[in-house]
Amino acid sequence: MTSLSKMLNVLNMFGPDSLLLDVDSIADGMGLSRATAYRYVKELCESGLLSRVDGQYTLGPRIIELDWMMRRYDPLLSNGREIISELCKTTGLNVYISVFYDGHIINTYINSPDTEYGFSFGRGQPLPLFKGAQSKVLVSYQKGRKLKKLFYEAIENSAEYDFTWKSFSQVTRSIRQDGYCITHDELNSGLTGIAAPIIKPGTEDILGSIAAVGGTSSFQLLRHEAVIELVKSAANRIAARIVSSESDKETAAETVS
Repeated sequence: MTSLSKMLNVLNMFGPDSLLLDVDSIADGMGLSRATAYRYVKELCESGLLSRVDGQYTLGPRIIELDWMMRRYDPLLSNGREIISELCKTTGLNVYISVFYDGHIINTYINSPDTEYGFSFGRGQPLPLFKGAQSKVLVSYQKGRKLKKLFYEAIENSAEYDFTWKSFSQVTRSIRQDGYCITHDELNSGLTGIAAPIIKPGTEDILGSIAAVGGTSSFQLLRHEAVIELVKSAANRIAARIVSSESDKETAAETVS
């Protein structure tokens, strides 16, 4: 691992339960000398990725700037906002875009109707690895070895789950065959979620997931089958727009050259 990689790994020390850290905690957590940890922290502060607060450190303003750029230019969001808004208005449900990266699952975008449901997991807050419709879809579409690695490293010995490899693989296979996942009361009591994968056309690559989430009472007024088809259709339309957008950019680049 390069020095740059080690320095950037300092950012991985921060999380929902560790928003403020001192140099000693960073050094101990990463197995670094105090001098090296201080040097890394100093450079990250100079780049705006960290900020000093009363002798401790927290994430810096550059993170907010990067977040703004991501929301503006991320393909899932730039190509999906209109479709997401349409799904939200049609169903009256909250619509989530979620992604999987480096063993984490987060909601990157949320479109909500006027109704407030009080969700536990907002935008950017990590979700449990295999609870909730979004998480189950994103995990289920990971490929063979990666899926098995996730199970043995994060699920098999966790008190939060009660799966054997056989039962886990059966659940994930069923989700892939159905092309969607529906869950009740897994992330929030009294809530139901339906999620579908956003898969790049012509490939098996999952780009993210889209989910419609709301109170179970709201779902009782809707036909589950209808919502499932709307969510799956939205996922396919977003994926198609991404491919079309990429094709347009390639054509423009060839024209310029």
